[in-house]
Amino acid sequence: MIYGMNLLLWTTRVDESHLPVLESLAGMGYGLVEVPVFDIADPAAYANLGRRIRDMGMQPSAVSALNADQNIASGDRKVRARGEADMIRMLDCAAALGAPFLSGPMHSAIGVFSGLGPTTDELQRSAESLSRVAAYGATLGVHLGVEPLNRVECYLMNDLASAATYAAMVGSGATVLYDTFHAHIEEKDAAAAIRTHGASIGLVHISENDRSTPGRGQVRWSETFGALREVGYGGPLIVEAFGLALPELSAATRIWRRMFSDELALARDALVFMRENWEFQPSCDVSVVR
Repeated sequence: MIYGMNLLLWTTRVDESHLPVLESLAGMGYGLVEVPVFDIADPAAYANLGRRIRDMGMQPSAVSALNADQNIASGDRKVRARGEADMIRMLDCAAALGAPFLSGPMHSAIGVFSGLGPTTDELQRSAESLSRVAAYGATLGVHLGVEPLNRVECYLMNDLASAATYAAMVGSGATVLYDTFHAHIEEKDAAAAIRTHGASIGLVHISENDRSTPGRGQVRWSETFGALREVGYGGPLIVEAFGLALPELSAATRIWRRMFSDELALARDALVFMRENWEFQPSCDVSVVR
């Protein structure tokens, strides 16, 4: 198993000043870091960062999101075109980084709502746009990891079933990023969802119900890990947590109080938690764990 850490706990733009953080994560035993790709002006700038990460013995992956001006589910053709163009640049950045995945809620814009549930037209527009983007990504060796979000953050898709259906609409260049934070809110039975749609899952975010240290909240971890083992999940487990270090992200993720001592302590505790639950717990029939 490869254990990863999402760098949004520290920054939205990784640069030389974050090398000590990367070195610390490598020293702890992390094998992957998820690099934010929001600055897409110069894709080549990510190449050196990717080399530095690999030199530390870790793999890079890429993560991003769309804003209202990039919403590929929009009825405005110009907005969809801008979103496609920007995602092409994101893929160029991911390829320069050496990342095999660009993941996140690439299906629509975070925080944009119609006041209704998703329509067939919205889903079709989004999937058609993302299919073209995914085809381009395939030429670069970069796949898309599409992430369903909870109902407070998006309306186009909220659960694993809808994300799996959507990924199939997009085609072979897309897989699903399963996030335990969102699943804790939206799934009636997370283990059953994983067992049913496990073949669609390519990436997993390990994220507690309060976005803090995994294992110290309410997510039903034994069921989640058991179901992932049951379906033969072989992708990385990537910690995604948020704190108060970045005011813009604190506002976006609604984090208003400090819930851990420091970021590196969270990373260290999360790695221990993942190893204990993935490597040292016997497989079980998760259907009877309640």
